Amino acid sequence: MQLIATAAVAHGEPFRILLLNAGYCTELDGSLRDYFLRFYRYLHTPRRIVRRALRSLSGLLEGQKPDLCCFVEIHEQSQYLPHLQAYAYGDVENKYGIRSLLRRLPLFRHNCNGFLARKPMEFRKHYCRHGTKKLIYELELPHHVSLFLVHFALRARTRRKQCRDLAEILRQRRRVIVCGDFNTMQGDRELRDLLRSCRLRIANPPHAPTFPAVRPRKALDLFLCSPGLKIKGVRVMDSIHLSDHLPVLLELQL
Repeated sequence: MQLIATAAVAHGEPFRILLLNAGYCTELDGSLRDYFLRFYRYLHTPRRIVRRALRSLSGLLEGQKPDLCCFVEIHEQSQYLPHLQAYAYGDVENKYGIRSLLRRLPLFRHNCNGFLARKPMEFRKHYCRHGTKKLIYELELPHHVSLFLVHFALRARTRRKQCRDLAEILRQRRRVIVCGDFNTMQGDRELRDLLRSCRLRIANPPHAPTFPAVRPRKALDLFLCSPGLKIKGVRVMDSIHLSDHLPVLLELQL
């Protein structure tokens, strides 16, 4: 477990949380054509593409001014991360299991999830028992709200097992937000048991897909929240194309 001091937020101001699957700064738009023609970017992304993606990401952060930025599919190298003075705190970690062979393979060892924050924030790392993408971040927000960042598997059967793994952790918390790329290709019904057993609700507005960015059809990037939390709003930013997923912004009244 790793800890840094807990964040403080001015009374009355909403706490803004940005969620983004950054797609490793490849700038793919999620279309089959783009995946086919530009798949090479997963193997080697030209520096000009990375720089352009980082400029867009920095512009998003400067424009929206979130208090916390939650990322999946980022690289741990510094040249793949935005460097803004306002976001001096954070952590980046390989998303595979601690003993996974993928952590040592060249094409996978830099594949990470992580977060950036304006203020110091206490956090820890959990790991699912199932799947290859096992990392679960837990961050302690003000007023004893626990935020979890996840990136679920592409296989439906594995996602069901990961939901059960996550539920075991969530049942030990009272005020919870879960965000991430759930890869719920079959729709919200995949999360039905998790929502019921942990008393959560989907905070995203209905009919607001996040993937693929070029023509969104699936709501994969979600915020799940405890019913007692005061959610001022959740917005899918469909005019901002940084990757194959659209960013999502949640405002929480603390």
